[in-house]
Amino acid sequence: MPGRGISKSVSIAIAVVIIVVIIGVMAYVLYKPPSKVSKPPTVTPTPPTTTTVAPPSNNTLVVAETTPPDSLDPAIAAYTQDMEILYSCYQTLVIFNGTDPSSFLPALAYNWTVSNNYLNWTFYIRQGAYFQNGDQINATTVWFSIYRSIVMNQFGAFNFLDLLYNGTVASITGYATPWGVCHAMEEVFGLQFPNPQTNLTGYEEECAYALANVLSNFNVHNQSIVELMEYPDQAVVVKGPYEIQFNLMVPYYDYLGVMSGSWAMIVDPTFVDQNGGVQPDQTTSYLSTHMLCSGPYILAQYIPGEEIVLTANPNYWAAKNPPNFMLTPAHIKNIVIKYYTSFDEEILALKTGAAQALDPSPHETPPPIYLSSILSIPNLVMYGPVWSGGDVFLVFDTQRYPYNLTVVREAFAYAINTTQIIDTVLKGFGAPFLGPIPPYPPNPYYNPGNLPPYPYDPNKAIELLASAGFQLTLPNGTVINPNGKPLVVHLWYISTDLTFTQEAQIVQQMLSNIGVQVILEGVPVSYLVSAMENPPTSPQYPGFFLLDWFPDWWDPVAQEAWFILNVDFGGIAGNEAWYNNSLVNTLTTEAVFTTNITQRVEMMKQVYAQVYKDVPYIWLYEPAFYGFTYKYVCGVLINPLITGFYYPTMYFYNGTGTCVNYSPIYTTTG
Repeated sequence: MPGRGISKSVSIAIAVVIIVVIIGVMAYVLYKPPSKVSKPPTVTPTPPTTTTVAPPSNNTLVVAETTPPDSLDPAIAAYTQDMEILYSCYQTLVIFNGTDPSSFLPALAYNWTVSNNYLNWTFYIRQGAYFQNGDQINATTVWFSIYRSIVMNQFGAFNFLDLLYNGTVASITGYATPWGVCHAMEEVFGLQFPNPQTNLTGYEEECAYALANVLSNFNVHNQSIVELMEYPDQAVVVKGPYEIQFNLMVPYYDYLGVMSGSWAMIVDPTFVDQNGGVQPDQTTSYLSTHMLCSGPYILAQYIPGEEIVLTANPNYWAAKNPPNFMLTPAHIKNIVIKYYTSFDEEILALKTGAAQALDPSPHETPPPIYLSSILSIPNLVMYGPVWSGGDVFLVFDTQRYPYNLTVVREAFAYAINTTQIIDTVLKGFGAPFLGPIPPYPPNPYYNPGNLPPYPYDPNKAIELLASAGFQLTLPNGTVINPNGKPLVVHLWYISTDLTFTQEAQIVQQMLSNIGVQVILEGVPVSYLVSAMENPPTSPQYPGFFLLDWFPDWWDPVAQEAWFILNVDFGGIAGNEAWYNNSLVNTLTTEAVFTTNITQRVEMMKQVYAQVYKDVPYIWLYEPAFYGFTYKYVCGVLINPLITGFYYPTMYFYNGTGTCVNYSPIYTTTG
């Protein structure tokens, strides 16, 4: 979880921008809501349309994608294309309840309790769970996995920030250590680290390397290591062979969401130590391409850039008696994920039958411009909408002229017709909203004051800019304020994203209609990331740009309001607008760690009211995911936080029984 003072671009900040930009290379929305946002329709499982089409192989599903995984290590992985593989192979203590990102089922833990103050979360681990090689999973395995994720200080660590370790200290020193473990090692091992009052960096560095040494030589029969894991005053405490307690630095209501993420997946200590061990602030290259799994699938083959083959785990601990449907064993023996170089190739593979599914993650699914081509293929099922809980918006650099002028931002808000963008670019499928919190999944924090969205009113926009003295040349040749200063802006966007490109062009036209000249700056993701590492007052920082944001877990107060609006996360850490309002800063921080829902809602009401006046962003729409399979593929489950198919529940329809699908079906083709 984000905390104050995040500025370490090499590890934490760059990890965040993966979520901001790369995970977000646009989730294309495929649902047309009513004029007022309301609860989406309930879709019940339906049998498939009668068809003679059968899978080319009864034991292999081929999925077409365009982007191979960045890493298969839970402590590192952050890209959408990593998640579907991780969730099929590794496991967490708790797992999402099907398609719902906000409720949870037991996984490696069969039960859990939480203290009244939401500081202490205790998990009770199943006896009899093990990895594919037979190595047992217990409390020490969990302790190892979580501490490994933190001390490596990669993307995984970021999600425990200010819950299990101090984010400010990590930002200052460059090292992440679970709270209390440094003192615990001094007490148990007799170590003496530098005085943190006079040499904080030295203290954290020596502690991090000492902890990494413990993890790299992990021996649960070593009495000192046992005493360390059982030491009571630290972030994670082994309370018994199958009981583990997480002691948070601050009360947090939505901690189950944290523990359901890929960064909380449990890895085999022996496998880690035999293949590079653990080093502070470093990745483990071997685990980025190799896996030792406890889940329904194992990694059978990985040809980087070409394909990944998952095969049913022959030694899956829950194969005979899965505790719930999310822990089901694999029904399709082999999952082959093939990586193509373009959407055209991906669609061709589906059309020819070389692939039987198109991945539903944000940038893997072809954008709406391809829909007519895809839906011309017979015997397909299109799934959606799967609401992302994310935002697509236009960002203003509020610290630099002319975007530091509220009147400019307000005028632009009136000038942008979000309905036209949704109808034109997304083919009529999209959910307009008032940010920063999206309406779906339904939650009490979305626009609690029922503020009306800014209406499309170009005349009002012209009036505001004219009152500020800007020279405006309208399309009909009329010049307003001929002696004023022309308003020329640069709109940045990710050029490789077709939807962003279309949206940028429409925004350019809309602003030209009010006399504003817009110069389009289409750039690669890497260029935009680099630009956002500059201070907001720098001319290199993009002043006006199109972006999106997706949550790591479902807590809209923390993941949207806090990230996007609080100045502590200014720049690529989340608040790309560098919006800085003292009331909003205070309320968003307090709301995250407030466990009273009524108080949280009231805080968000005040936040909304202030942000509505200040217009640091123009909220365009909430994106959703959609995917495609042939009709004979059943058991389709798409959870927005898995960001891909959940392969264990999928199976082939054999002509008997019912084809149950967990995700809503949008349409089918004949």
